[in-house]
Amino acid sequence: MTPKYEITRIAHPKFPWMHRIRALRNVREDVRAGDLGGFIQSERNLSQEGTCWIADNAIAAEEACVSGHSFLSDNAWACGHATIFDRAIVSGNAVLDGGVFVAAGRIRDHAYIGGNAEIFASRVTGEAPVISESASVYGEVRGRVEIHGRTVILPGSKIDNPTTDIFHIYPERIVVKKPFGEKLCVLSPPMAGKGQQKQKSRFPSRWEER
Repeated sequence: MTPKYEITRIAHPKFPWMHRIRALRNVREDVRAGDLGGFIQSERNLSQEGTCWIADNAIAAEEACVSGHSFLSDNAWACGHATIFDRAIVSGNAVLDGGVFVAAGRIRDHAYIGGNAEIFASRVTGEAPVISESASVYGEVRGRVEIHGRTVILPGSKIDNPTTDIFHIYPERIVVKKPFGEKLCVLSPPMAGKGQQKQKSRFPSRWEER
């Protein structure tokens, strides 16, 4: 199969060991042959198969791997041993680090996915999570779950929503709504904390030391 992209000589302005990619053929509807993409450290960071892509100024580095039909865009970045696959969409200034698995849903804004977090679609409904604003996830999240604000899902926690109801998780409450908007109940979050364990710098300190 013809490779879908090449690594150009266009280096990242701050991290010169990363370079932009260029599409060698039409990859998806919004990525055509000749289009420039985001930055990678090596070919292991982006699969040559499927429709997965890294766009804009997004970064995949170290042992991170983007595959399947997933999409990294804007200023998002993935590093460590992060695995982004299937139909996951990562955008904004979102950060994925550590040994995380993200197979579905949307990670956006300033969300942080770290540790050994796992983000999956529901096995029952196929619905997927949305992690947004400044939320941090270190545990497992499945199904139609939306995590907001500065909520922290702690390591070892598991949130699995097998229904079509929407679980909105905030730092101090959980709101469960029907898909058409009716509020079902408000609960105290059993597995969420307030505040974050995010890095002071947007980029890992280990990059600054190189």
